[in-house]
Amino acid sequence: MIDPTLATIPAATVADAAVAAVRVACEEHDLAQEVRGVDSLPEREIQTILERGFESAGLHPLREVRFPHRAGEPIRSVGTRCDFVLRPEDAPLDLENELEDGDAEAPGLFAELAPAPPSPVDPEQAFWLELKTGAACRDLGEAGDLSTLPKRTTVDLARLAHARRVRHAAVLVVAFGPDEETLTRDAHALDRHAAAQGLPTLGAVVRTFPLTDRHGNAAGLVAVIPVGRG
Repeated sequence: MIDPTLATIPAATVADAAVAAVRVACEEHDLAQEVRGVDSLPEREIQTILERGFESAGLHPLREVRFPHRAGEPIRSVGTRCDFVLRPEDAPLDLENELEDGDAEAPGLFAELAPAPPSPVDPEQAFWLELKTGAACRDLGEAGDLSTLPKRTTVDLARLAHARRVRHAAVLVVAFGPDEETLTRDAHALDRHAAAQGLPTLGAVVRTFPLTDRHGNAAGLVAVIPVGRG
């Protein structure tokens, strides 16, 4: 079994997979000559783009996963969930009591002949990831406001830092703005802002790229801001 004290998925690997996925989506919008670009998409659609990228990178993503300390709640109840959980292998996440009563199947007549299922992944071996998006220029206001990113990012980092059975976690920021230099500076400022609030941030991993300017956004940013245990 993998030692849960070791980071099984480096933050740089997450950043590289995320930026590759966003860049592919941007190129697809360009080829299709879309009036609106990826920088106009709501966060939910950015999640779908990232999910495909994480799958391609072999990070075995799960979406909208309850935090371990909420896993015993009824499956349809409203609870605190994490946008993504990335796994080092394609095996179920070991969340106790996640299934509803009646969901578990009784062993069949030939259960002894079936191959053994893969060992579940301990939540402490997985990489828990919250997504925050924003754009400096927004034609429809769907991508989120860059000015609110410090507060939104800090709230999620605090949740991750104090979540039980979550050892490796980060906030993933996907943002769009006027130029790469400004976005890079803003990403590191997010990390410093969270640290100033007393959160154990571990330094932002930043990736930027040029963007076809449709609404005043000429650059894109992907930043992974890891957090330690609070």
